[in-house]
Amino acid sequence: MELFRYPIALIASPFAAGLVLFLLWYGAKKRRDLLNKIGSADLLLRLIPKETEALRKVKGWLLAGAVFFLALAVSGPQWGVELTASDSSVTHVMIAIDTSLSMLAQDIKPSRIEDAKLMLNILVDQLAGSRIGVVGFSGKAYLQCPITTDQDAIKYFVSNSVPGMYPESGTNLGDAIYLSTRMLAPYPGQKALVLLTDGEDRKDELKEALKVAKEQGITIFTVGIGKPEGDLIPLPLAPGQSGQRDFKKDKNGNPVMTRLGEKTLIDIAQQTGGAYFRYTEPESVASAIAKQVQGFEKGKWKSRGRATFKNRYQYPLFIALLLLLLELLVPERKSEALAALERSLPAKQASKGGGK
Repeated sequence: MELFRYPIALIASPFAAGLVLFLLWYGAKKRRDLLNKIGSADLLLRLIPKETEALRKVKGWLLAGAVFFLALAVSGPQWGVELTASDSSVTHVMIAIDTSLSMLAQDIKPSRIEDAKLMLNILVDQLAGSRIGVVGFSGKAYLQCPITTDQDAIKYFVSNSVPGMYPESGTNLGDAIYLSTRMLAPYPGQKALVLLTDGEDRKDELKEALKVAKEQGITIFTVGIGKPEGDLIPLPLAPGQSGQRDFKKDKNGNPVMTRLGEKTLIDIAQQTGGAYFRYTEPESVASAIAKQVQGFEKGKWKSRGRATFKNRYQYPLFIALLLLLLELLVPERKSEALAALERSLPAKQASKGGGK
């Protein structure tokens, strides 16, 4: 927390007060020099009472104090926190990234998963201002990042998506769509799901999941990453292990070939009014998706509240105004009535003493 919103103004406050005092001192010096040229010191003392100079000093200090506290008010002192609700028109997007072992295939270099993460990070940049969430899935879907505008958080979870990070094997597109739909359902406006996978669905939940997504008005953009001719699936190395990777094998000991399942992904996109993109290179795919999402009708969303520090400028401002008022009320010389009263006091006291 910064105690002052504009610390430069705080630094300037003592200099401003010092400048006022210097100008008052310089003005008083010039006035004395001018008066000394006019007449003798005794004559000036009779014309200008001694207390006048003292009152002018008091007024000067009050004025300097007022300037100091005024600069302090401008610096924006702040303490205490308040929540301020805000309305914004945004697009809500979920990203679902396949983390099954087939994403380790290297038919796209360096691998399907690494290219997927690169493309998604570019997409997050191009969707700046949208509220985005991240789901990771293999045999089951898991929420990695709740819907947010924090791009650093979104990129963190995307970049840390690793094949085999979840215990369930396989690729469950239906569960990924279910979970993403549940996350998007509370929000207004058009909503999008970007589903990035090699399309090899081994579950039976897809049909029902698509029905729910259509009911919620969610548009699904599918990105197929991989090649139709396919590739073998290299198994991840154990921590600290180096050398040649082994490949995933079926129950008969034969290497498993993973191929891009485009038909399923095209069907998902068509049923929800979205579009299918075969992954070619990251910038072009990200730009094509971002262009379509940015054309969505944005929904008005009321945030729960943003924590802001309370500006307490009114306290030093009040002190500054009070000092200015006092400076105006202090006269430059005593009134004639007060001076006469002070002159009469010694005479009265003397007469009382003589009567005794």
